[in-house]
Amino acid sequence: MNIAKLHPACDLNGKRSITKRMEISMPHLKETVYFIVNPMAGNGESLKVWKKAEKILQSKAVPHEVFFTREKGHALRLTKEILSGTKQDTRMIAVGGDGTINEMINGAIGFPHAIIGSLAAGSGNDYVRGIQKTESVEEALSLFQDNAFSAIDIGQFETNGKMGYFVNSLGMGIDAEISDEADRSPLKKWFNFVRAGKLIYLFIFMKKIVTYKPSCMELIIDGDRHLLQKVWFIVIANQSYFGGGMKISPMSKLDDGRLNVIAVHDIPLLKLLTVFITVLWGGHLNIKNVDSFSGKMIKMKNEGSVKIQSDGEIVGRNEVAAVVLKEKLRVMLQGVNRYKNMK
Repeated sequence: MNIAKLHPACDLNGKRSITKRMEISMPHLKETVYFIVNPMAGNGESLKVWKKAEKILQSKAVPHEVFFTREKGHALRLTKEILSGTKQDTRMIAVGGDGTINEMINGAIGFPHAIIGSLAAGSGNDYVRGIQKTESVEEALSLFQDNAFSAIDIGQFETNGKMGYFVNSLGMGIDAEISDEADRSPLKKWFNFVRAGKLIYLFIFMKKIVTYKPSCMELIIDGDRHLLQKVWFIVIANQSYFGGGMKISPMSKLDDGRLNVIAVHDIPLLKLLTVFITVLWGGHLNIKNVDSFSGKMIKMKNEGSVKIQSDGEIVGRNEVAAVVLKEKLRVMLQGVNRYKNMK
């Protein structure tokens, strides 16, 4: 494969960087590992993470290629192009936040030889927290070299004529409004600068609760209809965490063929504050009108105008349908001693 024919890796000045090809010295890893770096993630933290990772890869003589994204959607296109040029198992590593890994999984769908991983370098990093469960660059790179992968469920959604996939969560309500404002807020870079990126979500939440107007939503789960009043948000969760470490869905499992649904409704403002405190450890499920459901096919419809987020990225408004795709994506996981083939 001539990787140079793809979008070339560029530094921030637009110059082509040197692609790394090295002799292998690791006993378990025989294929090139492909890294896609989002240089804007974490207010530039991703570049620091990549430089640290690159030194380790060089010291271990691990064969790898690196590409840097230039705009939103670039990671998705790069993933497709790289996987289109390989036939053997191919490790694709996103260096960035949840938005970068979301683009990568959307690009990897349809390529059963893809194996996905992440070096956390964003504000929230819920994918690494809830799925990959590595705590450092060194731990993640060790995992990538150990062939520790397994097939997990993901969600597929359709909204406003647009289809896509999510690996963390899909939400409608105040959570999507918070995600949207956090992504655009100039304060985000300052929170990232002091290594407190996930606090931007809490900061914006405190602003939004006094202006956001909860509305009526229809929720249909495997054909069962629920009409909920004064809904703050509904989240369809594939794993436990969202919003930069909130344990929104403690009962979610990655391979059970189901999606968990958390609906917060008919709750006064002060009680909502309790929800957002207890959600840090999953205690919110004991609060009245915090409802938990589980299903394979979910539809949500809002009577007003509200945004929809997929892994923190705004994808539509007002109405969305989602379905679980069982064991659709192979990812690298901690403590995995089995190697699942795609079905």
